[in-house]
Amino acid sequence: MKKQFFMGLVLCSSLTLVGCSINIGGNSDGEKSSNNDQKSESTSKQSNNSSSNDQSSNNEDNNESGIKNESNITEQQSIAMAMLEPNLESKIVTGDELLSGKYTQTFGAGKKQEQDIDTLELSESPQLNKMKNKPEGMKFYGLNASKGSYATIVGVNKKEVVYIMTQSVINDYNDIKDSETTKILNISDLYSKYKDNRKVANVANKIEFGDSMPSNDDEDSSDEDTSNLDTNSDEYYAKVWLTALPSYRDSGDSDMSVELEHHNIEGEYLNPYNEENTVKYPQGIQRLAGTPTAAGHVIYKNNGDGTISIYDVPSHFHDNRWFDDDYSQKKSEDIINNPKVVKLYNASEDEIDQTVEMFDGSNSEDDTDTEQSDDSDSSSEEVTRDNVIDKVESYEGETLDTDSYTFKEPEKTDEGKWGFSFEDKDGNLAGSYTIDEDGEVTEYDEDGEEVGSGY
Repeated sequence: MKKQFFMGLVLCSSLTLVGCSINIGGNSDGEKSSNNDQKSESTSKQSNNSSSNDQSSNNEDNNESGIKNESNITEQQSIAMAMLEPNLESKIVTGDELLSGKYTQTFGAGKKQEQDIDTLELSESPQLNKMKNKPEGMKFYGLNASKGSYATIVGVNKKEVVYIMTQSVINDYNDIKDSETTKILNISDLYSKYKDNRKVANVANKIEFGDSMPSNDDEDSSDEDTSNLDTNSDEYYAKVWLTALPSYRDSGDSDMSVELEHHNIEGEYLNPYNEENTVKYPQGIQRLAGTPTAAGHVIYKNNGDGTISIYDVPSHFHDNRWFDDDYSQKKSEDIINNPKVVKLYNASEDEIDQTVEMFDGSNSEDDTDTEQSDDSDSSSEEVTRDNVIDKVESYEGETLDTDSYTFKEPEKTDEGKWGFSFEDKDGNLAGSYTIDEDGEVTEYDEDGEEVGSGY
């Protein structure tokens, strides 16, 4: 029912690397001996590969890795070798999965879903590369695929490949280097193990560098360095609000009187009406909500790198499917695991000041434009049967959804209020509204619990 106001999933999407064994190419000794007419060609190939491991003639994977020597290993080759490590296959997208074009992602509650992947994209993170105590020369990248409901970061230098699976902002490498969610691989060991493996070259060819992730140091936005911004301040909340709901960037043209509130909702249930079949918000999840509810809300997480993750959570749960256990569980997990990651909007001082006023319960136009209240204040107009629907639609911020619901005729109560209920297409009660004499709308769910109120 509610109009959704979202621009939206994590810092970057996460992905991790591993590999199961798949035989690619090569011929057995028996096949070579049966092809006497190609003997000269085979002899030539054996001569060119004389420096290879003696097992290369028998092992189909042991052909050309593309690595000439250990001192010239590229970042893609280092990551490709790590993707072949069997002990990482439950955590990261493996080399075999990348070559096959598919991998399996596991969400909360054990739900598994097959995902397509053509290339593994590395997006350098300027913010992560400011990490304290990181290994010398190491660059950190966000990945475009993940095996789980976490962000996967890969770090590479000449000595190590480091994978970090995390749902939190990382400021100090020492905080996570010994964690179970961090895997450190020695490149020299990887080289000894995979230097003759043909898959290294094939996997490396499917690893690409993408655009860098947003930086707080982008030119022309030095005042946008969120590392110096109090993320618990009204000014920061204003930036988040303007990022997620761009219509408020021109709020000076709006006649809606809005108040904003901020809440830390980590640990709360996403679907409060079906707590047994939903998920709890993970650490760091925040909510900005407008009054009236038609003003919108934003469920977000600060990623610590100039971006926020926005979660597409409904402001109300009118849809009866949310009371279906299977739908509620799967939809809740899908929302949490697939946020939209966006760069924090570079708001002007005027935009920030105007939005901050909403947290004080006032708007500049409300204080200065008294004529506006005559035109738009819902309380200035007598509530009648003819305008009850108009009052509710003003509260909702959109026309009533007659395609999904059947709305009853408004009736006047003994207390002088107007009210009406609505049902889904199966005839089940879905909610109701009451409208006071002054035009204030109160909304209830199908159990009679108050959902929200406003004009």
